[in-house]
Amino acid sequence: MGRGTRLPLLPLLLVGLAGLPILWLGWSALASLSGGSNGLAATMLPTALRETGTLMVSVGLLTGTVGLVAAWLVTHYEFPLRRVFDWALVVPLAVPTYLAAYAYVEFLGFTGPLQTGLRAINGATSLRDYWFPDIRSPWGAVLVLSSVLYPYVYVACRGFFLMQSASLNIAARTLGAGGMRTFFTVTLPLSRPALVVGVTLAMMEVVNDLGAVQYFGINAITAIIYSTWINRSDFGGAAQLAVTVVLVIGLLIMAEQRARRDRVYLASRDNRVPPARENLTGGRRWAAFGFCLVLLAFGFGIPVGQLSYSAFRLVLPETISMTIAALIPTVTLASLGAVITVAIGLVAAKLARRGRVSGSAIRLATLGYAIPGTVLALGLLQPLGQADLWFNRMTMALMDWRPGLILSGSMAALLYVYAIRFLAVSHSTLDAAMKKRGDSMLDAGRVLGESGVGLLLKVDLPTLMPAILSAATLVFVEIVKELPATLLLRPLGVDTLATLVYSRANVGLFAQAALPALVIVLAGLIPVILATRLGDRRKV
Repeated sequence: MGRGTRLPLLPLLLVGLAGLPILWLGWSALASLSGGSNGLAATMLPTALRETGTLMVSVGLLTGTVGLVAAWLVTHYEFPLRRVFDWALVVPLAVPTYLAAYAYVEFLGFTGPLQTGLRAINGATSLRDYWFPDIRSPWGAVLVLSSVLYPYVYVACRGFFLMQSASLNIAARTLGAGGMRTFFTVTLPLSRPALVVGVTLAMMEVVNDLGAVQYFGINAITAIIYSTWINRSDFGGAAQLAVTVVLVIGLLIMAEQRARRDRVYLASRDNRVPPARENLTGGRRWAAFGFCLVLLAFGFGIPVGQLSYSAFRLVLPETISMTIAALIPTVTLASLGAVITVAIGLVAAKLARRGRVSGSAIRLATLGYAIPGTVLALGLLQPLGQADLWFNRMTMALMDWRPGLILSGSMAALLYVYAIRFLAVSHSTLDAAMKKRGDSMLDAGRVLGESGVGLLLKVDLPTLMPAILSAATLVFVEIVKELPATLLLRPLGVDTLATLVYSRANVGLFAQAALPALVIVLAGLIPVILATRLGDRRKV
């Protein structure tokens, strides 16, 4: 068999390892159906699909509307603090959805500062004396999730507007169209691909969410999967629901990929003259300023302000000791996970350049980022348990020794699921760096007599070091924020910052959850700052 016809074994191995949880869940779902265990799907699936679908559509509509309008304002108009809003409107991405949920319930709850202030003004003493909406409701979930997920739409539409020529807008204005008519007849239709990309990403985050939907009491499909396994120990039923999630995610990925193709087409056909910003005057400039300010306050100001107030209002020694205790396994897991995921991402980026089949296989292996952590973790439970069982039997027969659950009961399971989930982050960063660097430096090294490990250590890795550090930072922060997979696969007695916040907030001890939550938010600011700086460099 010639070189050109050899099977890409290593890329296929990566696909197999990354796809193992999905394949296992698919097999388990079919096995449970063939065994007649379809009662759960008949009873829970319709409710889960209805509530998840309603939440996805509602969040998609709200994030799409506010994200598009914010991007349109900062790219087409001048108003007070526009330069600040230009980058600051991305900052809510640093706040995980479950932290926003905990902070909003604390802020808008009966004992929160808003209702306390209202009672002080009108003299009320109980909820019977006045009306206030219940934040722990479906509409509250839509508001909270949209307030921190709208940046997906804002970033996609802002980038699209900056790449598009202003000629169409100028033509519309020349023909007598006003600002609003130009927006609805020119800007909105043209921005549809970017809008679909942003809304799709936000909806994927809704499907992936576990902590927020549980806190708001919504029967979302990921929450039902989690409770089906944890409370009912029904793996077959959980597998059926998980496979349904994968199918929904697959449809969203297809919509997102199609929209990306359309966006490239629309951008490349223009001469990319950036739009000239119009100075807003009178009430319109303050309306634009107020809109962006409210958006930033809802997405970042209220949750981070409430977390900071709760964290520093009463600093308890046990809270500090719990945070430090959770910080150690968090940093250990995030560091090991970042090293492993970046190493695999580096290998994957090199393999993807070896041909179309290898490239397609690597793209397939990186789809784990779109799959909810709950689903990936559930799909690894039984395979790793079976591997532990086989290994223990082997060591018992050979050495009369049982090593225990070295895969399913240790950090190895978490590192495995982190590598699958965040491989796309490291791979995309390193692949972009390799394409930008080109092969000329490697060719020069080969001409000077270097090859193999020498070429890797002296030329390849040093020239990629900025991208490697950037990818490691991004993966590190994603692991710090990850909640569903960590909840399902963490070793007994081990708490990370995310699971500590989840466990404390769910039993009403928000004061103990605020400090570790604030640490997570501060860590989340790192990739946002990195992304903003990279964006600024590209503009230069």
